[in-house]
Amino acid sequence: MILGLLKLVHILFGLIGLGAGVMVLFGMFAGVQIDKWSAIFLKCALAAGVTGLLFPAHYFLPTHRAAMLEIYASAMAVLAWRRYRLAGVWALIFALSIIFTLCLNILVAIAHIFDYLPVFKMLAPTQPRLLFLITELVVMLLFAGLGMFTVKRFRDKSNHSF
Repeated sequence: MILGLLKLVHILFGLIGLGAGVMVLFGMFAGVQIDKWSAIFLKCALAAGVTGLLFPAHYFLPTHRAAMLEIYASAMAVLAWRRYRLAGVWALIFALSIIFTLCLNILVAIAHIFDYLPVFKMLAPTQPRLLFLITELVVMLLFAGLGMFTVKRFRDKSNHSF
């Protein structure tokens, strides 16, 4: 019962965080920071990361590693945004932390999709992990490109009003 409730809370934080993260990403593409969506995204990312670490496991899983990295990256974004007000290099740290956190959220969501939805397990019956690894690689490459694009757009902005 408790694990079911924890899983529901974890999934809700993850889904809300993904939606808010996409809004923050679109704002970064436009060169503006949307405070409301940034706050929602960072709170949900932190909550999803913490709840992800609460699940019992007999050994350290890759999703635990991703949850810890997500917590660290979210904390860096909060520090850059709230403590240092995006001054100087902190604006760049904020942008990269947001992109990295969103990428981790999506990678964890993909892992859950491949683990819990039988349709995706049946897509690659002979090598079930191969399709998963290819999907994760494509997502990581996409986010690497998005990160470079965002940093370039950020540096092109003369006022850094991000």
